[in-house]
Amino acid sequence: MLHSVKFLCSVARLVHALLMSLCSPRTPPAPLQQVQAIIKATKVLRPASMAVADHDEKPRPPPVLVLPPALFKQGEKGAKARGRPSRLVIPPPPVAGRDAGFDPFGEAAAADRVAAEVEEQGDGFCVASRRGVRHAMEDAYGAVADEIRGESRMAFYGVYDGHGGRAAVDLVAERLGKNVVAAAATASPGDELGVMAAIRQGYLTTDNEFLSQGLRGGCCAATALLKDGDLYVANAGDCRAVLGTRSGAAIPLTSDHTPARDDERRRIEAAGGYVSKGSGGVWRVQDTLAVSRALGDADMRASGVTGVPEVHAARRVTADCAFLVLASDGVWSKVSDQEAVDAVIARISSCTEKTTASVECCKALVALARSRGSRDDITAMVVDLQRFLLPR
Repeated sequence: MLHSVKFLCSVARLVHALLMSLCSPRTPPAPLQQVQAIIKATKVLRPASMAVADHDEKPRPPPVLVLPPALFKQGEKGAKARGRPSRLVIPPPPVAGRDAGFDPFGEAAAADRVAAEVEEQGDGFCVASRRGVRHAMEDAYGAVADEIRGESRMAFYGVYDGHGGRAAVDLVAERLGKNVVAAAATASPGDELGVMAAIRQGYLTTDNEFLSQGLRGGCCAATALLKDGDLYVANAGDCRAVLGTRSGAAIPLTSDHTPARDDERRRIEAAGGYVSKGSGGVWRVQDTLAVSRALGDADMRASGVTGVPEVHAARRVTADCAFLVLASDGVWSKVSDQEAVDAVIARISSCTEKTTASVECCKALVALARSRGSRDDITAMVVDLQRFLLPR
Protein backbone atom coordinates (compact mmCIF):
# COMPACT_ATOMS: atom_id res chain seq x y z
CA MET A 1 0.00 0.00 0.00
CA LEU A 2 2.83 2.33 0.85
CA HIS A 3 4.41 1.77 -2.56
CA SER A 4 1.15 2.62 -4.31
CA VAL A 5 0.87 5.91 -2.42
CA LYS A 6 4.41 6.87 -3.34
CA PHE A 7 3.76 6.03 -6.95
CA LEU A 8 0.62 8.16 -7.10
CA CYS A 9 2.51 11.06 -5.56
CA SER A 10 5.17 10.73 -8.21
CA VAL A 11 2.54 10.76 -10.95
CA ALA A 12 0.99 13.89 -9.46
CA ARG A 13 4.34 15.70 -9.38
CA LEU A 14 5.04 14.67 -12.98
CA VAL A 15 1.69 15.94 -14.19
CA HIS A 16 2.29 19.20 -12.33
CA ALA A 17 5.68 19.62 -14.04
CA LEU A 18 4.11 18.95 -17.42
CA LEU A 19 1.45 21.55 -16.81
CA MET A 20 4.06 24.12 -15.80
CA SER A 21 6.15 23.47 -18.93
CA LEU A 22 3.08 23.75 -21.15
CA CYS A 23 1.93 26.97 -19.50
CA SER A 24 4.93 29.14 -20.41
CA PRO A 25 4.42 32.88 -21.08
CA ARG A 26 4.73 32.30 -24.85
CA THR A 27 2.30 29.32 -24.83
CA PRO A 28 -1.36 29.66 -23.80
CA PRO A 29 -2.53 27.42 -20.94
CA ALA A 30 -3.64 23.99 -22.03
CA PRO A 31 -7.41 23.42 -21.90
CA LEU A 32 -8.73 21.22 -19.11
CA GLN A 33 -9.86 18.63 -21.66
CA GLN A 34 -6.28 18.37 -23.00
CA VAL A 35 -4.84 17.78 -19.53
CA GLN A 36 -7.45 15.14 -18.79
CA ALA A 37 -6.62 13.41 -22.10
CA ILE A 38 -2.96 13.30 -21.17
CA ILE A 39 -3.77 11.78 -17.77
CA LYS A 40 -6.02 9.15 -19.35
CA ALA A 41 -3.36 8.31 -21.96
CA THR A 42 -0.73 7.80 -19.27
CA LYS A 43 -0.25 4.12 -18.64
CA VAL A 44 1.42 2.44 -15.73
CA LEU A 45 3.10 -0.81 -16.52
CA ARG A 46 3.45 -3.02 -13.49
CA PRO A 47 5.81 -5.97 -13.78
CA ALA A 48 4.47 -9.32 -12.73
CA SER A 49 6.78 -9.26 -9.76
CA MET A 50 4.70 -6.45 -8.25
CA ALA A 51 1.69 -8.78 -7.78
CA VAL A 52 2.93 -9.91 -4.38
CA ALA A 53 1.59 -9.38 -0.91
CA ASP A 54 2.41 -6.17 0.88
CA HIS A 55 4.13 -8.13 3.60
CA ASP A 56 6.57 -9.71 1.12
CA GLU A 57 10.13 -8.67 2.04
CA LYS A 58 11.48 -8.95 -1.53
CA PRO A 59 12.34 -5.55 -3.14
CA ARG A 60 9.80 -4.44 -5.65
CA PRO A 61 10.93 -2.83 -8.92
CA PRO A 62 9.48 0.63 -9.53
CA PRO A 63 6.59 1.00 -11.95
CA VAL A 64 7.28 2.21 -15.49
CA LEU A 65 5.54 5.40 -16.61
CA VAL A 66 4.70 5.56 -20.33
CA LEU A 67 3.69 8.96 -21.71
CA PRO A 68 1.58 9.38 -24.84
CA PRO A 69 3.44 10.00 -28.12
CA ALA A 70 1.50 13.19 -28.72
CA LEU A 71 3.22 14.78 -25.75
CA PHE A 72 6.68 14.24 -27.31
CA LYS A 73 5.58 15.72 -30.63
CA GLN A 74 4.29 18.81 -28.88
CA GLY A 75 7.60 19.16 -27.01
CA GLU A 76 9.57 19.01 -30.24
CA LYS A 77 7.42 21.74 -31.78
CA GLY A 78 7.92 23.85 -28.68
CA ALA A 79 11.69 23.50 -28.97
CA LYS A 80 11.59 24.57 -32.60
CA ALA A 81 9.39 27.51 -31.72
CA ARG A 82 11.90 28.71 -29.12
CA GLY A 83 14.64 28.52 -31.79
CA ARG A 84 17.81 26.46 -32.01
CA PRO A 85 21.11 27.89 -33.32
CA SER A 86 22.10 26.66 -36.74
CA ARG A 87 25.16 24.47 -37.16
CA LEU A 88 28.46 26.15 -37.89
CA VAL A 89 29.83 25.34 -41.34
CA ILE A 90 33.65 25.46 -41.30
CA PRO A 91 35.24 25.37 -44.77
CA PRO A 92 38.09 22.89 -45.32
CA PRO A 93 41.64 24.35 -45.20
CA PRO A 94 43.49 25.04 -48.45
CA VAL A 95 45.67 22.25 -49.76
CA ALA A 96 49.29 22.63 -48.66
CA GLY A 97 52.20 20.28 -48.34
CA ARG A 98 54.14 17.95 -50.58
CA ASP A 99 51.61 18.04 -53.43
CA ALA A 100 51.08 21.80 -53.32
CA GLY A 101 54.78 22.62 -53.01
CA PHE A 102 54.14 25.79 -50.98
CA ASP A 103 52.06 27.10 -48.14
CA PRO A 104 49.33 29.68 -48.89
CA PHE A 105 49.95 31.61 -45.66
CA GLY A 106 52.65 34.08 -44.67
CA GLU A 107 55.25 35.70 -46.90
CA ALA A 108 55.41 32.69 -49.19
CA ALA A 109 51.96 33.50 -50.53
CA ALA A 110 53.08 36.80 -52.01
CA ALA A 111 56.39 35.48 -53.36
CA ASP A 112 57.00 32.97 -56.11
CA ARG A 113 56.07 29.44 -55.26
CA VAL A 114 59.07 27.62 -53.83
CA ALA A 115 59.45 23.96 -54.66
CA ALA A 116 59.25 21.55 -51.74
CA GLU A 117 61.96 19.39 -53.30
CA VAL A 118 65.01 20.51 -55.28
CA GLU A 119 67.68 18.40 -56.96
CA GLU A 120 70.39 19.86 -59.17
CA GLN A 121 73.43 18.36 -60.86
CA GLY A 122 75.69 21.36 -61.51
CA ASP A 123 79.17 21.98 -62.86
CA GLY A 124 81.36 20.26 -60.27
CA PHE A 125 78.69 20.24 -57.56
CA CYS A 126 75.34 18.71 -56.70
CA VAL A 127 72.60 19.73 -54.29
CA ALA A 128 69.40 18.29 -52.87
CA SER A 129 66.86 20.10 -50.72
CA ARG A 130 63.65 19.07 -48.98
CA ARG A 131 61.12 21.22 -47.18
CA GLY A 132 60.35 20.48 -43.54
CA VAL A 133 57.13 20.97 -41.60
CA ARG A 134 57.34 24.75 -41.37
CA HIS A 135 54.98 27.10 -43.18
CA ALA A 136 57.45 27.86 -45.97
CA MET A 137 60.70 26.52 -47.41
CA GLU A 138 63.44 28.75 -45.96
CA ASP A 139 66.58 27.01 -47.27
CA ALA A 140 68.44 28.00 -50.42
CA TYR A 141 71.82 27.59 -52.11
CA GLY A 142 74.06 29.39 -54.56
CA ALA A 143 76.89 28.63 -56.98
CA VAL A 144 79.02 31.09 -58.96
CA ALA A 145 81.89 30.04 -61.26
CA ASP A 146 84.15 32.54 -62.99
CA GLU A 147 87.29 32.30 -65.13
CA ILE A 148 89.78 35.01 -64.22
CA ARG A 149 93.39 35.76 -65.13
CA GLY A 150 93.83 33.07 -67.72
CA GLU A 151 94.36 29.66 -66.16
CA SER A 152 93.29 30.68 -62.67
CA ARG A 153 89.87 29.40 -61.75
CA MET A 154 87.63 30.85 -59.02
CA ALA A 155 84.32 29.43 -57.87
CA PHE A 156 81.91 30.11 -55.02
CA TYR A 157 79.41 27.76 -53.37
CA GLY A 158 76.99 28.40 -50.52
CA VAL A 159 74.15 26.88 -48.50
CA TYR A 160 71.73 29.20 -46.70
CA ASP A 161 69.20 28.65 -43.92
CA GLY A 162 66.70 31.46 -43.43
CA HIS A 163 64.35 32.20 -40.55
CA GLY A 164 61.42 34.58 -40.16
CA GLY A 165 60.33 34.25 -43.78
CA ARG A 166 61.99 33.97 -47.19
CA ALA A 167 63.01 37.61 -47.61
CA ALA A 168 66.49 37.19 -46.15
CA VAL A 169 67.35 33.86 -47.75
CA ASP A 170 66.19 35.02 -51.17
CA LEU A 171 68.38 38.11 -51.07
CA VAL A 172 71.40 36.24 -49.70
CA ALA A 173 71.11 33.52 -52.34
CA GLU A 174 70.95 36.17 -55.05
CA ARG A 175 73.65 38.56 -53.84
CA LEU A 176 76.20 36.91 -51.52
CA GLY A 177 78.05 34.86 -54.14
CA LYS A 178 78.29 37.78 -56.55
CA ASN A 179 79.52 40.16 -53.84
CA VAL A 180 82.19 37.75 -52.58
CA VAL A 181 83.47 36.91 -56.08
CA ALA A 182 83.60 40.59 -57.05
CA ALA A 183 85.58 41.48 -53.94
CA ALA A 184 87.92 38.48 -54.17
CA ALA A 185 88.74 39.21 -57.82
CA THR A 186 90.63 42.31 -56.72
CA ALA A 187 92.95 40.38 -54.38
CA SER A 188 96.46 39.63 -55.64
CA PRO A 189 97.44 36.00 -56.29
CA GLY A 190 98.78 34.41 -53.13
CA ASP A 191 97.40 37.20 -50.92
CA GLU A 192 95.65 35.00 -48.38
CA LEU A 193 94.79 37.82 -45.98
CA GLY A 194 93.47 39.90 -48.85
CA VAL A 195 91.14 37.12 -49.99
CA MET A 196 89.89 36.58 -46.43
CA ALA A 197 89.18 40.30 -46.11
CA ALA A 198 87.35 40.23 -49.44
CA ILE A 199 85.11 37.38 -48.26
CA ARG A 200 84.30 39.27 -45.10
CA GLN A 201 83.54 42.38 -47.13
CA GLY A 202 81.23 40.39 -49.43
CA TYR A 203 79.25 39.20 -46.39
CA LEU A 204 78.97 42.71 -44.93
CA THR A 205 77.93 44.21 -48.26
CA THR A 206 75.14 41.65 -48.56
CA ASP A 207 74.12 42.21 -44.94
CA ASN A 208 73.89 45.98 -45.47
CA GLU A 209 71.86 45.51 -48.65
CA PHE A 210 69.32 43.51 -46.70
CA LEU A 211 69.17 45.86 -43.71
CA SER A 212 68.80 48.92 -45.93
CA GLN A 213 65.56 47.51 -47.33
CA GLY A 214 63.97 47.25 -43.90
CA LEU A 215 63.08 43.60 -44.38
CA ARG A 216 62.40 41.18 -41.54
CA GLY A 217 64.01 37.84 -40.75
CA GLY A 218 67.56 36.60 -41.07
CA CYS A 219 69.72 33.99 -42.74
CA CYS A 220 72.58 31.69 -41.74
CA ALA A 221 75.23 30.78 -44.31
CA ALA A 222 78.15 28.46 -44.95
CA THR A 223 80.21 29.21 -48.05
CA ALA A 224 83.32 28.06 -49.88
CA LEU A 225 85.52 30.09 -52.19
CA LEU A 226 88.09 28.28 -54.35
CA LYS A 227 90.77 30.53 -55.81
CA ASP A 228 94.17 29.65 -57.27
CA GLY A 229 93.97 26.13 -55.86
CA ASP A 230 93.16 27.31 -52.32
CA LEU A 231 89.97 26.65 -50.37
CA TYR A 232 88.50 29.39 -48.16
CA VAL A 233 85.43 28.72 -46.04
CA ALA A 234 83.26 31.13 -44.07
CA ASN A 235 80.11 30.84 -42.01
CA ALA A 236 77.62 32.86 -40.01
CA GLY A 237 75.20 30.80 -37.95
CA ASP A 238 74.74 27.03 -37.83
CA CYS A 239 75.24 26.02 -41.45
CA ARG A 240 78.43 23.96 -41.68
CA ALA A 241 81.26 22.96 -44.03
CA VAL A 242 83.01 19.59 -43.71
CA LEU A 243 85.91 18.29 -45.79
CA GLY A 244 85.92 14.66 -46.89
CA THR A 245 89.31 13.12 -47.63
CA ARG A 246 90.19 10.18 -49.84
CA SER A 247 91.14 8.22 -46.74
CA GLY A 248 87.56 8.65 -45.47
CA ALA A 249 88.24 11.14 -42.68
CA ALA A 250 85.88 14.01 -41.93
CA ILE A 251 87.53 17.37 -41.18
CA PRO A 252 85.20 20.10 -39.89
CA LEU A 253 86.12 23.46 -41.40
CA THR A 254 83.60 25.66 -39.57
CA SER A 255 82.20 25.98 -36.06
CA ASP A 256 78.50 26.71 -35.48
CA HIS A 257 77.67 30.15 -34.09
CA THR A 258 75.22 29.44 -31.29
CA PRO A 259 74.74 30.96 -27.81
CA ALA A 260 76.00 27.63 -26.40
CA ARG A 261 79.56 28.57 -27.44
CA ASP A 262 81.35 30.23 -24.53
CA ASP A 263 83.04 32.86 -26.70
CA GLU A 264 79.78 33.72 -28.47
CA ARG A 265 77.89 33.93 -25.18
CA ARG A 266 80.50 36.30 -23.74
CA ARG A 267 80.35 38.43 -26.89
CA ILE A 268 76.53 38.65 -26.70
CA GLU A 269 76.61 39.63 -23.03
CA ALA A 270 79.35 42.22 -23.64
CA ALA A 271 77.12 43.82 -26.28
CA GLY A 272 74.26 44.18 -23.78
CA GLY A 273 72.24 41.09 -24.70
CA TYR A 274 71.55 38.00 -22.64
CA VAL A 275 71.57 34.28 -23.27
CA SER A 276 69.16 31.75 -21.75
CA LYS A 277 68.60 28.02 -21.96
CA GLY A 278 65.01 27.01 -22.54
CA SER A 279 63.13 23.99 -21.26
CA GLY A 280 64.03 22.12 -24.45
CA GLY A 281 67.73 22.54 -23.74
CA VAL A 282 68.27 25.06 -26.59
CA TRP A 283 70.35 28.16 -25.88
CA ARG A 284 68.83 31.36 -27.28
CA VAL A 285 69.65 35.05 -27.52
CA GLN A 286 66.99 37.14 -25.78
CA ASP A 287 64.93 33.94 -25.37
CA THR A 288 64.32 34.06 -29.12
CA LEU A 289 67.13 33.37 -31.61
CA ALA A 290 69.01 30.05 -31.50
CA VAL A 291 72.03 31.42 -33.43
CA SER A 292 74.39 34.22 -32.43
CA ARG A 293 75.38 35.28 -35.96
CA ALA A 294 73.24 35.72 -39.04
CA LEU A 295 72.76 38.09 -41.95
CA GLY A 296 69.78 40.32 -41.32
CA ASP A 297 67.87 40.12 -38.01
CA ALA A 298 67.81 43.90 -37.60
CA ASP A 299 65.75 43.67 -34.42
CA MET A 300 68.47 41.57 -32.75
CA ARG A 301 71.48 43.77 -33.53
CA ALA A 302 71.25 45.65 -30.23
CA SER A 303 71.56 42.28 -28.47
CA GLY A 304 74.88 41.43 -30.12
CA VAL A 305 73.70 39.33 -33.07
CA THR A 306 75.93 40.20 -36.03
CA GLY A 307 76.32 39.40 -39.70
CA VAL A 308 80.12 39.40 -39.52
CA PRO A 309 81.24 35.93 -40.67
CA GLU A 310 84.02 33.77 -39.31
CA VAL A 311 86.45 33.36 -42.21
CA HIS A 312 88.94 30.50 -42.01
CA ALA A 313 92.42 30.50 -43.46
CA ALA A 314 93.10 28.95 -46.82
CA ARG A 315 93.67 25.24 -47.23
CA ARG A 316 95.54 24.04 -50.28
CA VAL A 317 93.54 21.55 -52.35
CA THR A 318 95.63 18.38 -52.50
CA ALA A 319 95.16 14.94 -53.97
CA ASP A 320 93.74 13.81 -50.60
CA CYS A 321 90.95 16.42 -50.70
CA ALA A 322 88.06 14.47 -52.21
CA PHE A 323 84.97 16.60 -51.65
CA LEU A 324 83.36 19.30 -49.54
CA VAL A 325 79.99 18.99 -47.83
CA LEU A 326 77.99 22.18 -47.25
CA ALA A 327 74.69 21.68 -45.43
CA SER A 328 72.07 23.44 -43.36
CA ASP A 329 71.16 22.69 -39.76
CA GLY A 330 68.48 20.29 -40.96
CA VAL A 331 71.31 17.83 -41.68
CA TRP A 332 73.71 18.57 -38.82
CA SER A 333 71.06 18.36 -36.12
CA LYS A 334 70.76 14.62 -36.85
CA VAL A 335 73.95 13.62 -38.68
CA SER A 336 77.53 13.95 -37.43
CA ASP A 337 80.42 15.18 -39.57
CA GLN A 338 81.87 11.69 -39.97
CA GLU A 339 78.50 10.13 -40.72
CA ALA A 340 77.96 12.67 -43.50
CA VAL A 341 81.32 11.85 -45.10
CA ASP A 342 80.67 8.12 -44.74
CA ALA A 343 77.27 8.47 -46.42
CA VAL A 344 78.77 10.33 -49.40
CA ILE A 345 81.58 7.79 -49.80
CA ALA A 346 79.14 4.89 -49.60
CA ARG A 347 76.95 6.45 -52.29
CA ILE A 348 79.95 7.12 -54.54
CA SER A 349 81.00 3.48 -54.22
CA SER A 350 77.54 2.26 -55.20
CA CYS A 351 77.26 4.51 -58.27
CA THR A 352 78.42 3.13 -61.60
CA GLU A 353 79.82 6.51 -62.69
CA LYS A 354 81.96 6.81 -59.51
CA THR A 355 81.63 10.58 -59.70
CA THR A 356 81.86 12.65 -56.53
CA ALA A 357 79.43 15.40 -57.54
CA SER A 358 76.47 13.08 -58.03
CA VAL A 359 73.06 14.24 -56.85
CA GLU A 360 72.61 10.77 -55.35
CA CYS A 361 75.22 11.73 -52.73
CA CYS A 362 73.16 14.72 -51.63
CA LYS A 363 69.94 12.73 -51.65
CA ALA A 364 71.59 10.17 -49.38
CA LEU A 365 72.38 12.89 -46.83
CA VAL A 366 68.84 14.26 -46.97
CA ALA A 367 67.34 10.79 -46.60
CA LEU A 368 69.61 10.00 -43.62
CA ALA A 369 68.59 13.17 -41.78
CA ARG A 370 64.89 12.61 -42.46
CA SER A 371 65.05 8.97 -41.38
CA ARG A 372 66.36 10.16 -38.02
CA GLY A 373 63.47 12.52 -37.49
CA SER A 374 64.69 15.86 -38.84
CA ARG A 375 61.61 18.07 -39.22
CA ASP A 376 63.55 21.13 -40.38
CA ASP A 377 64.24 22.21 -43.94
CA ILE A 378 67.16 20.13 -45.23
CA THR A 379 69.72 21.21 -47.83
CA ALA A 380 72.95 19.37 -48.66
CA MET A 381 75.58 20.27 -51.27
CA VAL A 382 78.63 18.25 -52.31
CA VAL A 383 81.49 19.93 -54.21
CA ASP A 384 84.10 17.96 -56.16
CA LEU A 385 87.40 19.47 -54.98
CA GLN A 386 89.57 17.56 -57.44
CA ARG A 387 88.40 19.90 -60.18
CA PHE A 388 90.38 22.64 -58.46
CA LEU A 389 93.61 20.68 -57.99
CA LEU A 390 96.35 22.65 -59.74
CA PRO A 391 98.91 20.74 -61.83
CA ARG A 392 102.37 20.52 -60.34
